[in-house]
Amino acid sequence: MISPLAKFIALASLFISPSTTSLAFTTSTSRCGHSRSTYSTPTETTLFASVADDNSQPSQQPRPPLASSSSSQEQQLNEIDLPHEASATASSSSIDNLLSNDITSPLTINNNNNDNTNQEPRSSEFHNLEPILPSVIRRSRLEVEQRTKATYISSGTDPYWQLQDEILQLEKDLQSAIDVGVSDAAIQAIKSMLRRAQSKDPEHVYKITSGAAKSADILGRHEASVKYREESSRARKMLPQFNLEGLWVGKYGSHGFEMINVTYSGDRLIAYKVTGDKNIPRGEITFTADLSPFSTELPGQSKLEPILLSESSAKKWGTTRLPRFRGQGHAAEPGFVNHQFMEGQLVVIGGGDYFSFAWVPLEHQIFFGRPSPELALKMLREGGGATLTAGVGLEVPDLNAGVKEQREYVSRCLEVTCDVLWEESTEGKVDPMSCIWHGDDDEYCYFE
Repeated sequence: MISPLAKFIALASLFISPSTTSLAFTTSTSRCGHSRSTYSTPTETTLFASVADDNSQPSQQPRPPLASSSSSQEQQLNEIDLPHEASATASSSSIDNLLSNDITSPLTINNNNNDNTNQEPRSSEFHNLEPILPSVIRRSRLEVEQRTKATYISSGTDPYWQLQDEILQLEKDLQSAIDVGVSDAAIQAIKSMLRRAQSKDPEHVYKITSGAAKSADILGRHEASVKYREESSRARKMLPQFNLEGLWVGKYGSHGFEMINVTYSGDRLIAYKVTGDKNIPRGEITFTADLSPFSTELPGQSKLEPILLSESSAKKWGTTRLPRFRGQGHAAEPGFVNHQFMEGQLVVIGGGDYFSFAWVPLEHQIFFGRPSPELALKMLREGGGATLTAGVGLEVPDLNAGVKEQREYVSRCLEVTCDVLWEESTEGKVDPMSCIWHGDDDEYCYFE
């Protein structure tokens, strides 16, 4: 039975002029028994027929031209539920294309490529992640560090030594200008250049601000004291001799490598033994150093000049000079007997990556470097601390002892140490990096 709508469409098609595109009209019955009308233009009919032929026939047969149209093709088209069949074909074709392009689910990727498990697409929350912003405290600290580095020249570097030479020359020029009696304008110009150069010197600023803070405390100017101490702290951070806090490892002659812990008490550096030996046990001070920038008029307490390196040593350490500071080295006989402190020198290398300490009367020097976490754990676990053993020797002379007694004691300590060094030398155990003195008898000199 033909529906009324189909009859209406059939009658309307009679009034279409020959020049107008004609409509092909067919009626078919679906599987459910309902009548269904299908209409299309000849061009659409040809396209649909071509699609049907491509899907039903082998790919070797040539495709019919798009321009051709026949009643047999229209009849074949009308017998197919085209919209459903075409969409099903398109869906199947799309899936085939996806599979052929390896655009599959993560499960398919894992089954095909077991080695590429890291290629799984990540969850959406992991995409376009923004970096975590630093806290307000951390951001403020970083800003202060950047300003400090932009203000001062780090001590122990070649630019710092060049700055020191410039300051020294300006001081000489200023004194010469005053002695000659040049104009006040010329003197003020030299002073201005000197102040600008000194403002870049962290050691000079640390010295001036530390003294100003103490004076402000005495006068009760607490706000000014806080301001001076803040600037003093910033300048101190640019001085490598004040950045040695923590664990270090050095070779203590025949005792082997030992670990020390460096800490500070004001401007005084104190090094404690973390692992000990039969002479100086763990927990005892191994040496100290005075890092105060204030000069003193006491004999033997003046500030030491930096060590001038040779060209080869300068290339090795990346700087032409090494700052050094007066200190006190701890020495004792086996069993921690007759222990005493003697003159020493702390030598800071470069930016503080290494340093050494020299026991001057013994002409013995130990070179220290930062231990790795693995080495630190190993030494703490296995090194332990040497227990005290009975020793033989005279008591350490006190401050009231005579000069002869003190000289004999130092000579005896020197003899014991020289015997140990001679034994190490004959056994090939002497560290080639162990001296700062010049001499024909020294085969190696660490700081030339």
